[in-house]
Amino acid sequence: MMSKCRAYFGNLNVFGGPSPTNIKSSAKLHKLEQANEDGILIFISDVWLDQLKVQQKLKILFRGYSQFPPIAFVFMGNFLSTQHGSTYAHTLKNCLKDLADTILEYPPIVENSKFIFVPGPLDPASANILPRTPLPKFVTKDFEEKIPTAIFASNPCRIQYCTKEIVVLRQDMVTKLCRNTIHFPSSGEIPEHFAKTIVCQATLSPLPLTVSPIYWAFDHALTLYPLPDVIVVGDNFNAFTIEYMECQVVNPGSFPKSDFSFKAYCPATNAVEDSQIPNE
Repeated sequence: MMSKCRAYFGNLNVFGGPSPTNIKSSAKLHKLEQANEDGILIFISDVWLDQLKVQQKLKILFRGYSQFPPIAFVFMGNFLSTQHGSTYAHTLKNCLKDLADTILEYPPIVENSKFIFVPGPLDPASANILPRTPLPKFVTKDFEEKIPTAIFASNPCRIQYCTKEIVVLRQDMVTKLCRNTIHFPSSGEIPEHFAKTIVCQATLSPLPLTVSPIYWAFDHALTLYPLPDVIVVGDNFNAFTIEYMECQVVNPGSFPKSDFSFKAYCPATNAVEDSQIPNE
């Protein structure tokens, strides 16, 4: 199905990025992708930087990957566990600074891995409307100075690694769909129905504007046509990985609420692995 979708677009780049042509068919990039057969991207949702337990688990994560640095760590919000009122942005700024100091303890990761931050519904400074802008510069400035490989992305965001196209959304979309469905299916699993819904409707937000408001002028940022290789939706629902129409639909689950589990994606094999940080 994915290949049939792309046939209508030829070599036109509709995914995004600087290239005017679609680079999925690049033989050179495919060769580089296959050569890095151990390369992975780490996806973690609800990275509560103000929680001591989360900080400790992230330190174990970095230590564990220090010998084999991933391609990228993709951290999804919310980045604080509770609302801090008017001090939210200041608290987040200090927490990011502490995270940068932790990362600097592992030079191989700093030199070889990207750090991508996707804001959650409660993170500053945008309203809870899709798409959301990146975290404000005054919050991220100190982190970026210490970790030059950091990327503070919008929500949703698009990641291109060699020939693989990845779309990342941090929104409780599974929960919203369950609450607002007209006819709740009597058979099948919720993750399967969710994957089928967003893929067949070719959008990350198949809901009325009253339920999931979007900036209409930027609706194209939510489109899923043609299909990417991977769709990562950070949701409080239980973690899952579903393949539908040659597309991987992944939910890493809430990091603190799922015993510190996350997802690892290998572009060379297009495989998604369940991972967890063990108790020491």
